[in-house]
Amino acid sequence: MNKKITIQGPAEIGETATQISLTAGQSATIGACRCGHCRVDLRIDTDELPPAIGRVTAHTGFWSLSNLSGEAPMTVTNMDDWYQYLVVEPGRRDVPVPFELAQIELAPSPNAPKVAVFGYEPQYTSQDRLVMCQSPPPRPLLDRRSTYFSVLSELCRDRLNGTMDASLPTSVEIADKLRTRYRSISPRAVDAHIKYVSEKLRLPKGAGRDALVAVVIRANLLHQS
Repeated sequence: MNKKITIQGPAEIGETATQISLTAGQSATIGACRCGHCRVDLRIDTDELPPAIGRVTAHTGFWSLSNLSGEAPMTVTNMDDWYQYLVVEPGRRDVPVPFELAQIELAPSPNAPKVAVFGYEPQYTSQDRLVMCQSPPPRPLLDRRSTYFSVLSELCRDRLNGTMDASLPTSVEIADKLRTRYRSISPRAVDAHIKYVSEKLRLPKGAGRDALVAVVIRANLLHQS
């Protein structure tokens, strides 16, 4: 495993970027200082970056970032997957960073210079130590054969079809639609089935039908069951 991490400052095309290497237990400060009294190991002199100082610390197997600034958050992005990132709020200390290759944005401005960190190579457990047992397949949360499932399907039908602003059907309307399959179903029975599903899904007491439908659609429960 690589025993050190490397911090690399921004550089113009053709210039050599400043780098600092750290081993476990060492730290370095990065950023811009306007007062001239702050200790900054990797100083970024540019008008595009407001006063902002972070501290990168190398640990055993990972590195962390402290935001020593009092105002702006700092964003750390995974250079291998730009959809993965974390935000270090002002004043936060020693936030572990799980990315091997990362880019630190010291200010929220898109034009602000970026600092790269080349971290440790990832460690993996050997194959002979992996847990190989298989988890049993999860039981369906909702029973598709049940009456309450049919009631829930009718309740969600319009919004499942993409009409998200549609009014939810009443218990009378649901009972009328289901009466060809369940001859004796009544609006009161529909109410009972909806209450049962709400309790089964552990919705907060007093949550309305809109909340129930939103949870069902968001969790894709009608298709997963």
